[in-house]
Amino acid sequence: MAPTPPAKPVVALILGGTNNIARTLAKYLIEGEPKAQFVRLADRFSVKPATTYIDAAFLALLDAPEAEAKLEYRQVNLAVVERHADVFTPPAQWGGAETGWTRFDVVFDLTGETGFDKPELLQISNTYQMALALATSASKLSDERKPTAYVRLQQPYYEMKSPSSSSSSQGHSESDKLKPDGVRGRWWQETLRGVAAVEGLNFGIVRSSAWYGPGTWDAEVVPRLVAGHVYQYLEEEMKFLYNSDLRIDTVHTVDVAQALYRTALWLSQTPRAQVLKEAGVELAFPFAQPSSSGFLGLGKRASSSPDTWKTVQTVVPENTKVVAPMFNIRDDGASTQESLAKCVAEVWGIKFGFMSSTVVLLVEKFAKTDFNEMVEDVNEKHVEAWSQMLAKSNPPIISTPISPFLDAHAFRKMAICLDDSKARKLLGFKPTKARVTANELRVIAQGFQKDEIWPTVDLCIWAGARP
Repeated sequence: MAPTPPAKPVVALILGGTNNIARTLAKYLIEGEPKAQFVRLADRFSVKPATTYIDAAFLALLDAPEAEAKLEYRQVNLAVVERHADVFTPPAQWGGAETGWTRFDVVFDLTGETGFDKPELLQISNTYQMALALATSASKLSDERKPTAYVRLQQPYYEMKSPSSSSSSQGHSESDKLKPDGVRGRWWQETLRGVAAVEGLNFGIVRSSAWYGPGTWDAEVVPRLVAGHVYQYLEEEMKFLYNSDLRIDTVHTVDVAQALYRTALWLSQTPRAQVLKEAGVELAFPFAQPSSSGFLGLGKRASSSPDTWKTVQTVVPENTKVVAPMFNIRDDGASTQESLAKCVAEVWGIKFGFMSSTVVLLVEKFAKTDFNEMVEDVNEKHVEAWSQMLAKSNPPIISTPISPFLDAHAFRKMAICLDDSKARKLLGFKPTKARVTANELRVIAQGFQKDEIWPTVDLCIWAGARP
């Protein structure tokens, strides 16, 4: 049964994610009909002065008059366990009045290193150990201070199969034993196992498809939008490796926020035994087999010894069964390489195409000697054009976190194909953004242009619409 709105808006804590989804989640909880009476976002970045991109809408929430303010930003190194007690304690006073809050009702863990090429030691410390330490600290809180729901956002860092156009497959279910993709995928998966094994937490997982939305530039969608602008500037056709029907499920960041909130409510309102019966899945041990991320020689930068995990004493043993509720989410679009390419091409008024299977086979055949060189050449071309575009903008853009650079992993044939029927049935999840559209991509790029971190060169004519 889908969760119902609580009698009072929740008091919410968001851990990490300021440079991707946390700002959207905070706005979702506060704006419109409020779902939260207070939100604290705790992360390592400074916001004044900003050491990461902070959009204007989020700053407006931070700068709201004291009597109206519902958002607090707490700059803190979440890796320091001694700071956790303060992080998990809501303010006794807010807006000039006593709050009466004894705990954060819901906690959203958005921490973790998202870069594929990050060294394994960083994945261990900044993804696995940080999330495990935070969950452990939360579990040790007294009953009156412990959150009623603790939700972690999981990225689609797995090797998935893309169904053919004639297939009736809805995608991989939560119970499918997917192989984690590379070092990053293995430690994100072990993070789920580690947190799920912590006793005393009402823990749940939301597993996202490729997200996109205003203020976010990572994942699989916006980098295509960046590349499209580069090819418009170069007056060239944009071409993709691999087949046009490669499945890349997508979801708007607003709907990621919706799923996180609905999961928290469902966990809070449902007995734990029922939670595990209806949504529990066994979380597979990620280190049993080496990942195939070395395909085309692309996994070597991020990998180290395959036995590094054996030196981490807190890893849950392979023979230990770990079960946790998990929900896949995606939109209704069943996005593919072609559907995304069409949207990008419409935004920039460019042509697009796909390299033939013969070309792909040649790339695979000569990968060991030629592929990395090809990647370097493509990046050099993209980055040089992007730099020119930034310099020609009015005013010129000196610094931006957005880049057309793609690591070698981005050139792999990677599908994202998830079955979200469980989230729709149990959570009442229904995407408000049914599919990726050219207009939505325009909104994203125009927002970045307004904040002066996306080029505004004269060639940016916005096919079909003007900013």
